[in-house]
Amino acid sequence: MLKELEPIASKLSEANSILVRTLGALTEEQAAQVHVTPEWSVKDAAAHLAGAKRGMFGMAQRMAKGDDPQLPPDYNNDTYNARQVAKRQEKSLAEVRAELDTTHAELTAFLQNLTQEQLDFCGQHPIYGEIKLKDLLVIIYSHETTHTNEISAKLHESKK
Repeated sequence: MLKELEPIASKLSEANSILVRTLGALTEEQAAQVHVTPEWSVKDAAAHLAGAKRGMFGMAQRMAKGDDPQLPPDYNNDTYNARQVAKRQEKSLAEVRAELDTTHAELTAFLQNLTQEQLDFCGQHPIYGEIKLKDLLVIIYSHETTHTNEISAKLHESKK
């Protein structure tokens, strides 16, 4: 692994560990009852994270090949997120956690073989626009950390 990717790999692992530990402390019922937003339960937020992580990992893979992935002109991030949550609606919380773990393992393996040149390859992110692969990797762990913090805060509030 490139030396400059080591802190990113560490942050990705830390974010994944905290998320999986947080979700692992919940029953299916708790994950369905506690809401992170008016629309999303904890389970829905976890499903969102699973879909987003899988999607951003796919984007990273295309970027590493030099494909410069671009979003379709009619792309809507809210629609994408809703679709990702809906796709996982029938899965148990354990299955969503397993998907998060699988994607994390694949992403970690992917980092091992990236070259310096690949880190500068670009693609279009739905929020940040045209970005480098290295920046996308930071976005992946930042996104997961942000939502994990939201989940933790709502779980803490629910216990009061």
